[in-house]
Amino acid sequence: MKTMHKIITLLLIIGLTGLFNVNAVAQEVNKFKKQVEEKAKEDKAESKPDTKLEQFKEEVAPTEKKAPAKTQKEEEAEEVVVPDPVYIPQVFTYNHTTSVQAKETQLLKMGELKASVTDAEIKVKEGREKIAAAKEALEKDKKAKKIKEAEYYKKLDKIMKAEKWINDLELNVQKGKEMTAE
Repeated sequence: MKTMHKIITLLLIIGLTGLFNVNAVAQEVNKFKKQVEEKAKEDKAESKPDTKLEQFKEEVAPTEKKAPAKTQKEEEAEEVVVPDPVYIPQVFTYNHTTSVQAKETQLLKMGELKASVTDAEIKVKEGREKIAAAKEALEKDKKAKKIKEAEYYKKLDKIMKAEKWINDLELNVQKGKEMTAE
């Protein structure tokens, strides 16, 4: 009985994974179920009831009506296997207006990118000038001993963070230039 369950589960797994046609698997499962039922009937017929109550229940139980025997042609007609459908890739066609729209939007985005790159270049130049001026002023104040050491390091830390931000912006500008150059 365990092997029959294993076979049924294997057939179901194969059917669900799509390796075989679902109809073919269903036909095989039905055949297997019929074989299992026939074996169960044979086992039931061979075993005798233990008690008189079970004997009486078997006698009273209605007998199953047998269907007329099938001809060979009917059996062949039932076992028709439908082939799997052939995979046809879907092809998308674009008309002229959509391609023109796509090109226009691409050109607009490229123009926006160029404008933002030039703005960022200006910001980088201005930022570098401001940072250089702030460093000079900070060094003059330190030499003149106008500020304390702790305050000097705080201001120097701010300047370093600004330099890092400017360096990151400059890297982004370079990437933007490479994209617009293509």
